[in-house]
Amino acid sequence: MDALFLQEEEKRVERNSQSVMRKNLTKHQIVRKKSDISRIFKEGKIVSVRGYKLVCVQNGLDFPRIIIIPAKKFGNAVQRNTVRRRCKEIFRKGYSFLGHGYDIAFIIYPGNEYDYTICKKQFCKLVEKAGLFI
Repeated sequence: MDALFLQEEEKRVERNSQSVMRKNLTKHQIVRKKSDISRIFKEGKIVSVRGYKLVCVQNGLDFPRIIIIPAKKFGNAVQRNTVRRRCKEIFRKGYSFLGHGYDIAFIIYPGNEYDYTICKKQFCKLVEKAGLFI
């Protein structure tokens, strides 16, 4: 009985320790409200490079938030979701280097290659131009 209990306890601890290492963004890191999104576009600072645009505005919070927007005519749903996932991963990995208290809209336009390394380089250029690095 004790051995079975210990095995179950070890499995529970292992599951909990894996959940500490989040592989996705939390709901607090994503801009969701329409009023917040419209505020970003009305008051935000716009920075762009070929195929990408970044709009940022201060949000008064202690952490940055992001929204990824592929342009209207950007491929099919699979392509839009793939590039959205890649950009979210880049944001998640570089989260600690970004300035706190900003809402960021990352807009992606069709016509370029969108593999991970290119997206990462362009995202870093945009963030550097906008002055969001710590």
